[in-house]
Amino acid sequence: MGFWKRLTEFLFVSGEYYNQFRFTSDYSNISAIDKVVDVFDPDSIVGGACNTPSNRSCWSPGHDITTDYEDVVPEGVTRKFYLEVSNERIAPDGYMVDRMLFNKTYPGPTLEGNWGDTFEITVKNNLINHNGTSVHWHGLRQLNTNWMDGVSGVTECPIPPGEKMTYRWRATQYGTSWYHSHFSLQYADGLLGAIKINGPTSMNYDVDLGPVLITDHFHKTAFSQVMLEYLGRPPPPDSFLMNGNGTYYCCPKTDSACTGHSKLTSFNFEKGKKYKMSLVNTGVSTHMTFWIDNHTFSVVGTDFVPIKPYNTSILNIAIGQRYDIIIEANATLHDSANSKRTNFWMHARDCNNGGARSNLGIIRYDEKNQKIPWTPPPDEKHLCYGCLDELSANLQPIVKRDISVAANLDYQKDSFKVHLVGYPDDTIENSVLHKWVLKDSSFYLDWAEPSLSLVKVAYEKNWHDPKWPKGYEPVNLEYKNGSWVYFLIEGKFQDSLDHMPGQHKIYKTQAPVAHPMHIHGHDFVVLATGTNEFDPANVTLQTANPPRRDVALLPVDGYLIIAFQINNPGVWLMHCHIAWHASGGLALQFVESPREIGPAFQNSGIVPKYSEQCNNWAAYYTMFNKNENATQEDSGI
Repeated sequence: MGFWKRLTEFLFVSGEYYNQFRFTSDYSNISAIDKVVDVFDPDSIVGGACNTPSNRSCWSPGHDITTDYEDVVPEGVTRKFYLEVSNERIAPDGYMVDRMLFNKTYPGPTLEGNWGDTFEITVKNNLINHNGTSVHWHGLRQLNTNWMDGVSGVTECPIPPGEKMTYRWRATQYGTSWYHSHFSLQYADGLLGAIKINGPTSMNYDVDLGPVLITDHFHKTAFSQVMLEYLGRPPPPDSFLMNGNGTYYCCPKTDSACTGHSKLTSFNFEKGKKYKMSLVNTGVSTHMTFWIDNHTFSVVGTDFVPIKPYNTSILNIAIGQRYDIIIEANATLHDSANSKRTNFWMHARDCNNGGARSNLGIIRYDEKNQKIPWTPPPDEKHLCYGCLDELSANLQPIVKRDISVAANLDYQKDSFKVHLVGYPDDTIENSVLHKWVLKDSSFYLDWAEPSLSLVKVAYEKNWHDPKWPKGYEPVNLEYKNGSWVYFLIEGKFQDSLDHMPGQHKIYKTQAPVAHPMHIHGHDFVVLATGTNEFDPANVTLQTANPPRRDVALLPVDGYLIIAFQINNPGVWLMHCHIAWHASGGLALQFVESPREIGPAFQNSGIVPKYSEQCNNWAAYYTMFNKNENATQEDSGI
């Protein structure tokens, strides 16, 4: 079936047409494990030996909040989990939708363990729509276990329907994150859940409320709407969810998909206590502004990095980012009329839309009072907070890093420019359709030929470099271990209609959106960022203990300068975490210490099972997907 015929059917036949087209095994030799623990035993998940409400900075003898977790990790246990991926129908906001889920729940089950534990997660693919799958463990460093990163087409072939794979990795960091599919747009259709790794905290608290996942929510499947992104009109969300709960106003008498039942997430507070909450933006396209009526809070962690606490009453959370906060239950429990008021709204609003609905959750000081909270009138701060990351001065890591000079001295000249190109012909200047580019061409991978396999072949044949197909967008990082590499990412730049190295034409006008840039395999430091076009004469790099995280915003029409240390050989993806943009090719991959990847992969003991999965996927794809025209259309990630 030709491309233009598919586009015609998308535009004029059915919006759900594309839905049908989208689509082991110990893989490491991790040591320092003393026993295996059944994940369903709640008594097995405990805090560290000295981690108490009055001393949360301590964890265990020799390990506390000041321990450099990149060098020292406590011993732990192995925790085993089992996830089944299946097609289901759910109504998280009261409106019935088709979704792909882990263990038939949304979000999927929380994977919880302690700092130093090894996580062993078996994933079974029970999807019935010719979709492979893979699972990425967002923000996990995967030190020396690149093949466990879970990216289809980069670190593995997809898990074919009916088969399973076991991922195994060590929790060398601590904090809260999330896991999600990295096969096309699957996470936008429900394949995600929380990861909670217990460890020390930079401020004391009484109660840990756990992960709080906030997201935009769409009633139509992502695969049925992806063409809107190519047309430059990505769909707006239908509602917003907090821990899988939300509200959508509809009438069950006139719409059979409307269940008439919805609910909001709520938490019970006791006056005077301090509560830890871990906020995670698992969104598709929406950066969120978070606040709680009548409360301030202390921010103690960004992504997997503990920071010096700072106080605020409002917080921006970009897609993929996480913030650990401590809230003191000290609200005044009355209004101006002195009638008792014990419930307060938790808000999460699209930071680009100050007028959008934001009431997503409820704090209750009296569990018996189930009334909807009073909504205070909006103020300028909440309406116009903007869509930028938190100030760098506030995000001071406890474990310090002072950044040395760049090993790649030409990083400014070799900057990555975020832009659009025509699709399917990238030489057409005013194409109706577009895709995204970060390096030389729009990112596109063959699921059956992952990058890690290409590196392995190059090693076996003693080639200097792998034979990279167009679209793989490799950035070779052959630098001394321990050196720092810098990268400039630009959202606005001169000569936007000139030919790029890939000989395509760039659109002059970019989409007015901030891009959440995420790197696999590393935390990176934010050396500088700005809302204007990059001018080196006016930029000073922060090299003394800069903010450190794994997702940072590239501002609209601005720039972002980041750096990370060469210390983790592998093929690591960098991409925009707006799902539509990653699907549309806004990505590249770092090939770090390439001469070390092949030997490590060969010596891991996992190559036979890895190759078997690739052979099985290739056979499935040829037999079913190609025969039924259910072939890959997007970047693959």
